[in-house]
Amino acid sequence: MSSEFLLQHQPKDEVAEDEYFDKSLHPSAHSSAWRNLFHVALAICNCLLAIVLILRHVAEGCNNLPSTLSPAESTVRYNSTYFNKYGHLGGNPFSQPPGPELDEAWHRLLAGMNIVVSPKWLDPFGAGSVRLADNSGVLAQLGLYHELHCLKKLKRWNYRAHYYGNLSDAELKEEEVHIEHCLEWLRIAALCRSDITLTTFRWEGVNGSRLATEYPVPRQCVDSERVLRWSEDRAVDITQEGLLEDK
Repeated sequence: MSSEFLLQHQPKDEVAEDEYFDKSLHPSAHSSAWRNLFHVALAICNCLLAIVLILRHVAEGCNNLPSTLSPAESTVRYNSTYFNKYGHLGGNPFSQPPGPELDEAWHRLLAGMNIVVSPKWLDPFGAGSVRLADNSGVLAQLGLYHELHCLKKLKRWNYRAHYYGNLSDAELKEEEVHIEHCLEWLRIAALCRSDITLTTFRWEGVNGSRLATEYPVPRQCVDSERVLRWSEDRAVDITQEGLLEDK
């Protein structure tokens, strides 16, 4: 029996089913082209989505980066550091009462306070500073030193009978205004950094009736020795005659 006869006498539903399977197994060139186009479009969409996610991640990361433009930026390194709750006890020279040891410690710490930098570091901010007489640069100071200076002023104010005993009432009032400036500066400096390291608590005292703080979690701190050495290498003595450009 010929195949032509079988097709002529095959039920219509079976013929339709055979045609369906025949078409599905042998798709037309037109449907293949559309399928390929769909896959290409899907791949492009996936690539675009990946690019958007990457750019978003980079943008969020950039928002967390320091934005300060400074010649000392390349020297910054971070260390995990535990703060000592009782660091003011023992042989810490900065916790001593007035005397040669305390004064020498502050002198060494502030040795690199004033430095010379290229004006290019100030140009992006439209800022300027006092120039050196030889035109080798401008006078500047790292923010770290202003905060240390304020801490030194507060230490001296705590012992003002020793350091400011000979000042007049007007001079003491002027010094008091300076102290208020330092307190406010240190307040906004603390908020600027907003240290998020966790502090813990424990009970102490008679019958464990008083809460005391503990500091078991390390902080991420800048390696200050590197920054101090960097600044000291560029330090100038502003009291040196002829160093600075005339007013």
